[in-house]
Order: sequence, then structure tokens, then C-alpha cells
Amino acid sequence: MAEMDKLDKDALAAKFGIAASIINEDVSLQEALNEILTKKIVDKDLQLAVLKKSKWFQNHTDDWRKWNYYKSTNPATYKADLQSNASNIAKAYFKAGIKIDADTAIKLAEQAMQKSATVNGQVVNYNQDYFAKVMADSIDFSKKKTVGGRIVYDLGGQIEKVAATLYQTAWDYGFPATVSNKAFSSWLESNVRGLVAGTVNEDDVDNQLQSQAKSMFPGLTDQLNRGMTLREAADPWLTAIAREWEEDPRFMDLNDDTLYKALNFQDEKGNIAPMNLYQAKTLARKNPKWQFTQKAKEEYTNIGQKILQDFGFLG
Repeated sequence: MAEMDKLDKDALAAKFGIAASIINEDVSLQEALNEILTKKIVDKDLQLAVLKKSKWFQNHTDDWRKWNYYKSTNPATYKADLQSNASNIAKAYFKAGIKIDADTAIKLAEQAMQKSATVNGQVVNYNQDYFAKVMADSIDFSKKKTVGGRIVYDLGGQIEKVAATLYQTAWDYGFPATVSNKAFSSWLESNVRGLVAGTVNEDDVDNQLQSQAKSMFPGLTDQLNRGMTLREAADPWLTAIAREWEEDPRFMDLNDDTLYKALNFQDEKGNIAPMNLYQAKTLARKNPKWQFTQKAKEEYTNIGQKILQDFGFLG
């Protein structure tokens, strides 16, 4: 058999439909093509079998090879598509309220065009789930602000709405909703990322908080099982106590000690259930807060006036 000439990469590029630039980049691919040419392998299945043995083939997916071929053979169109995709990704991040620089947007756009690639020996699919996770991991929780006396994260866009919903849900279930509470901040960050990434849904959040509420207030289990939030279930007692204190029940902390005692009253048999509303009001009056209400001041004034009248100091 006559000895073959040295591998003509341009000819092989035309023969196998692979851009010459790709062949030049990888020695293992050159060796595989040399073997095909040297052994005069014409059967396409056998040609593919030789290619599959190369490190080049093993380290790249079909999607990656198609992407690299497109990038090499249509550079102008590829560049225009890349810029368009990067612009769309940047807009999506802006809408979500997450900062992204141009280089990162281009990198993500390039991955989207690859569809999949082998990374550290594992095939990574650049799909919606992948990009949702990347976006979730990009959320910046470093900035904070104070709203209504509570320390909250200073976010923006759609992420701000997600966080605001979680703040309200936590508040309605008695979870101290401030990032100065380390347990809460960890919970909030984890769930914001999970909701954005799609690994957590709203039912997961509600179920977790409902379980915590049942542990805190076992006497309200029936109401919580019917789908009420803790604030809804505790509303009659919350309203009764708030009125005694002349406060707005909407802003009362569900962790208030007086409310906790009213909802976890233990009878002589050891059963735990909420007090009746009269008992709850009486309990509220024992709290120092009541002494500063207008009603308390009026009652103290009336008592003082009655004493002075009884002793003849007032007519």
C-alpha cells in the first residue's frame, strides 16, 4: 500500500464537513481523521466509531460541535446572533432587578447558543432550569434598608416583589421578618433564590411556615389546617388585645408574649387551647402597655375623682 501524504486539513474539513479551524485546535481529532484516511475507512458508521474514540469527541457534546461549526463557518452571523442574545439576557436580568456586566451577558448568551457542553466530565444542559439557577445565584443581598422599622434587603425589579411577598408571608405566620434576625435572613435568602431558580414553590414556603405555626400555637391547629395563616387564625384574640392597647392589630407582632399566653392557655386538665376573649382582654390589661392607653388614663382619673369625692374633697 502506498504511503499516504501528510494530512491535508483543508481537504478533510471539506470531506467530513468540519471546519478546518476546529481540526487545527485538537490533536486527538487530527489523529482520528488521520486514522480514517490512512485506513481508507469509507463507511460512515465506522468513521463515527473512530471519531468517538478521540478525546475531542468524548469532551464535547453534539450540541457543542454544531455550535463550534456554526461559529467557525458563519462568523458574521454568529457575532450578530451572539450580541442579540446577550442583549436579551441583559434585559431579563434588568427586569428581575439583578445587575449583570457585558462580559457575563455574552458568556451566558454563548452558553445558550451551545445548548449543552461537557464541563468537568459532566454534560451540562444550557436550558431554562440552568439559567434560572444562574440568575438566582446572581442575586445580591448585600444592600439593606429600613422599612416600617424593619431591616429588609434593598433589591429591585421582580426580585423585590418576590422578597416582599415572602416578608409578608413570614410576618403573617409569626416569623420575625427582619434581616437583623439571622435565622430569618438565611430563610429569606434561601427561599428567594429557590423561587427564582424554580427549586422551591409557594406551597413549600406555606407548608414550612404552617408547620412552625402549629408548633408555636397547637391550639390553632384546626384553623391552620383549613388554610388560614397564623394571623388569620389568631385574629379574634389579636384584635381583642390590640384594642385594649389601642393599637392596630394589623401591625401587632405575633410573637408578643401576651398573645402567646392567650393562645396557649393550659387548663386544669393540661389541655392547651386559646383563652376566651374576656380572659384575653383581662390579660392584656395586666401588661404595662395598657397603663399608657387613653382608656387607662381615663379610668385612673375617674378612680381618683371618686376617691376625692368620697372623702369630701370634690362636690
